[in-house]
Amino acid sequence: MGKLSRMDFKTFFTNLPVAERESFAQQAGTSRGYCNQVAYANKQIELGMADVFVALGGGHLNLDELPLTDRASAQRVIRERVAEPAAGSVAPQPATTGQS
Repeated sequence: MGKLSRMDFKTFFTNLPVAERESFAQQAGTSRGYCNQVAYANKQIELGMADVFVALGGGHLNLDELPLTDRASAQRVIRERVAEPAAGSVAPQPATTGQS
């Protein structure tokens, strides 16, 4: 199976048939009008909505291609920093119960 192509939100959303645009918006918990603002007016979105768009994008969307707010961009950096294990760190060990 071939690798999915990544695309910006405008390309992704406008390539959907109109009925699927409505369905995408409903699944994302928003309106088609809001999605149109993101697609056509480059409306900036928060990280939570961006995560939803990526999850619903079927592998075609990623956070790099979405117009994040400044706060969402900062939160993304923090998320990625926390997700990366520190160099030389040791993975936490499970707690022991003290029973032998």
